[in-house]
Amino acid sequence: MGPIEELYRIFCERMASECETEAVRYEDNPELQDHDRQFVSALRENAKRLRQEIRRLDAHYSSRAG
Repeated sequence: MGPIEELYRIFCERMASECETEAVRYEDNPELQDHDRQFVSALRENAKRLRQEIRRLDAHYSSRAG
């Protein structure tokens, strides 16, 4: 994996973690309304998509190394 791909992977990890942290923060808010759950779901979906991107990068570069 080149330096740009490594930076992108780190970025994806950081953003996925941030999305998950924000989702928890919103869920823990006592004023959370039903319609707010869509936002929490969107944050979790973004985290999931970013983690899939990390797996894709890892798989791509591990297959090239072998």
